[in-house]
Amino acid sequence: KLVLSVALSMFCYCTNNAADQEEKEKKENLTKIQNVILNSQIRIHNAGADIYSYGKKIYSAIKEEGKVIKKKVLEFITNQFTNEERQETGFQDNIKKIEKYFHLDLKKDDDECKDEDLTEKFWTAPETELEEQGTLTEEEKKLIKVYFNTIIKAENDLSTVFKSYYNAIKTKKEKANEAAKYEDILGEIMKDCCGEETKSYPVTNFIKNLKNLWEVKNENVKKNILLKIKRRITLSDNVQEQEQDFISFIKQKIEPLDEKEGGCSPCCPCCDCLKKNKNPEEDPQEEKQ
Repeated sequence: KLVLSVALSMFCYCTNNAADQEEKEKKENLTKIQNVILNSQIRIHNAGADIYSYGKKIYSAIKEEGKVIKKKVLEFITNQFTNEERQETGFQDNIKKIEKYFHLDLKKDDDECKDEDLTEKFWTAPETELEEQGTLTEEEKKLIKVYFNTIIKAENDLSTVFKSYYNAIKTKKEKANEAAKYEDILGEIMKDCCGEETKSYPVTNFIKNLKNLWEVKNENVKKNILLKIKRRITLSDNVQEQEQDFISFIKQKIEPLDEKEGGCSPCCPCCDCLKKNKNPEEDPQEEKQ
């Protein structure tokens, strides 16, 4: 009896210890995701602040008949890189990451880019069309390029942490002989990030979690950055659309996956199959004004 009692006690201890370790690793992964998305957006915000005063010059460079269309925006972004950089492997993938960040991937080439359709805007229209703006200097172009590269790095960093979390959940399920289905894992990640309550707004809950994580003196800057994060994930206030958008956001971050797993095909331009097919590190930098 004594031996059996000791054995059972050791078994229970090991089981509880393993469960505690898994819970600890889950919390660490979630905190890592929160920190990366928050710190990345702070860096984008700061890089955007550095080019804010050139906004009217940028507008002059990309406007077409008094408006800004997607084709001109992408042309402007691409032109900030050298010919050598444009020939590098992965360059077009990076441009697509910038497209997705601004939600330009959902637009046609000749669609107008309006405030309500974008995560944020890196240009400002002049008060009058007759206002002389001048051309961008080489130094100004360098800072604009830094801004776009900051977005690329942010998207890559997010892919790293979301892939890591996806693989951790998949491995855990496989060890427990559970079904490790692609869509189920995506849904589990969304619930972990946003909470279990499906009737509330999932992305709003995610932003609340970020807000609680981040202590900052300047509340206006904090509000601005959190709003950009929310708009990066979704432009909708509809509960069902927010759920789909959050899933699509995660899909973008964990691609490419084996198509057999249910991931997007290599030819998929937006990694948003759920909606399209109707088938379901470090401390923040000092905030800039």
